[in-house]
Amino acid sequence: MKLVLSFLSFCLVARSLCFNNSSPCNGISFHRLGCFSLDPPFDNTQWLPQAPSEVGTLFRLYTRRNRDVPQLLVPHDRSSIIQSHLNGRRPTKIIIHGFLQTGTMEYVLNMKTALLDKGPMNVLVVDWENGAAFPYNQAVANTRLVAAQLYVLLDDMVRARQVDVSKVHIIGHSLGAHVAGYVGARTPGLGRISGLDPAQPSYHNFSTDVRLDSSDASFVDVIHTDAIPFDTLGGFGMIEPVGHIDFYPNAGRHQPGCHDESSYMGLVEDFIGQGLTATESRISCSHERSTQLFLASIIHSASSDHHQCFFRAVHCDTFEKFMRGECLNCLPNLCPIMGIEAPSSQARGVHYLNTTSSPGYCGFQYFVTVSVSDSSMSFTYGHIEVMVTGNLASTSWTQVHLGEILPGTTMTTMILCPYDIGNPVEVSVRAHYIYSLFSWTSYQVTLNKVKVDSIMEFNTHFFCDEGMVLLDGEYITVSSPVYEESSCIWA
Repeated sequence: MKLVLSFLSFCLVARSLCFNNSSPCNGISFHRLGCFSLDPPFDNTQWLPQAPSEVGTLFRLYTRRNRDVPQLLVPHDRSSIIQSHLNGRRPTKIIIHGFLQTGTMEYVLNMKTALLDKGPMNVLVVDWENGAAFPYNQAVANTRLVAAQLYVLLDDMVRARQVDVSKVHIIGHSLGAHVAGYVGARTPGLGRISGLDPAQPSYHNFSTDVRLDSSDASFVDVIHTDAIPFDTLGGFGMIEPVGHIDFYPNAGRHQPGCHDESSYMGLVEDFIGQGLTATESRISCSHERSTQLFLASIIHSASSDHHQCFFRAVHCDTFEKFMRGECLNCLPNLCPIMGIEAPSSQARGVHYLNTTSSPGYCGFQYFVTVSVSDSSMSFTYGHIEVMVTGNLASTSWTQVHLGEILPGTTMTTMILCPYDIGNPVEVSVRAHYIYSLFSWTSYQVTLNKVKVDSIMEFNTHFFCDEGMVLLDGEYITVSSPVYEESSCIWA
C-alpha cells in the first residue's frame, strides 16, 4: 500500500511525466521516468525524446572536498548519493548547459570553481552532451527527458541526504534554462532558477508549461543577451520577460565585442576562412555572453576589493528611456545587481544596464546631464563633450550631444567607465561648433548646470558656477559639487 501511495504521490507532482494503466501512453515511455507525448501543450516540437541510453546524461557532483575530481550521482541509485560528499545542510547549485555544449566546457568548469570559491556548497553539473547535439528539434525534445532524470535525482537527494529544495538553485543556459523550468514546475518550493538567455526557437509564443516562467521557482531571474527575432544568424534567446526579474544588458541585444553576422554570405566566408568552431562561436557570441556575465557576477561577489565593479541595473519601461536617464530611481533595494546577487534586492520586472566588451564585462555607469541656459544663443549647431573627474581617476571625453543646441534644453549621456573614478569632484565640458556658409557670428552656449548620477553609489552631484560659457574649441571645468539642485543659485 505504501508503494502505491508513493507512486501516486510522485505522479501528482510530476503529472506531465507520469502515466497510469487506465491511460495508455500516447507517445513514448521510459522505465521509472514516465510517458512523453506530443499532445498539447507539448507540441512545441514534433519530436519525441531519445532513450536515456542515447542521451547518456551524467550528473557530476563537486564540493570543496572534491573540487576537481567529480563524483557521479545516478538517479534511482541512492547508494551513489550516500557514498558521495553531498552535504544536505549546504546550498546546492545545479548547472545545466545548452545546445551543442557539454558539461566540461570552460564556462561550466569556471562557474563551478567560482561557486566553490564563494562558499561551501554542493555543485552539481548536468552533462547531457549527446542529447544536446544536432538536430535542434531533437535537443528540444530531449530537455523533457533530462528534466525527468534530474527531478528523480533531486528527489533521491532529498530522501537520502535531506537536501532542502528551498536551498537548491538551478543555473541553466539556453535549452538548459528550460530544463530547469521543467524541473521547477515539478518541485514545489524550489528555491531559485537563473535562466541565462533561455532558448527562443520552439519556445517563443508557446505555453508556459513547456518553457521557463516565474512560477517554476520561488525566485526566477533571467539574463537576456540575444533577444532579437530569431533567424539562423541570431536571436537565439527569448525576447519577452519570463522571470520575476529580467535583466537586459545592452538592451538584451547585440553584445559589445561580439561580431555581428549580417548575412549568409558573411557566414560562408567565415566558415571558409576560420573553420566551423570559430564561426559557431562568432554566431553564438551574444547568446553565450549571458554565461560570462553570470560567471563574472560570482567572481565580483566574492571579491574583497572596495572598488570592485558590479552589475547594477535600473528598472525602466524601455532601453531608450534608460539611456536618456529617465529612470534613475535607485533607492535602496530598487536597483538590483544582475547575476548571483539578484535575490538581495526586492526589485521585480524589467531592468537595464550596460556592460563592456572586455572579460569581466563590468563598467561603472555614470549618467551626465548638461542643462543649457534659457539665455543661451537662439541657434547653435555642434557637439558637446563631457569628462567627469573623481578623487581616483577621470573618465574619457564622451559626447553628450550632436546637432542643434537650443536654449533651455537638457542633454544626457551615459558614461560606461571600466574603472572606478571614485567620488565625482569635477566636471569638464567642451564644445565644437559646426558653422554654415551663412554664419556671421561665433557660436557660444551658456550652461546652467551639469548633473552627474552614479548608479553604483546611489548618489547625485550637481556642478554649477557663474558664467558657464562654452566657446568653440575650448572647455570649462567646474569643481566643488553640491548635492541639492537648489544650491545651484546661478541655474
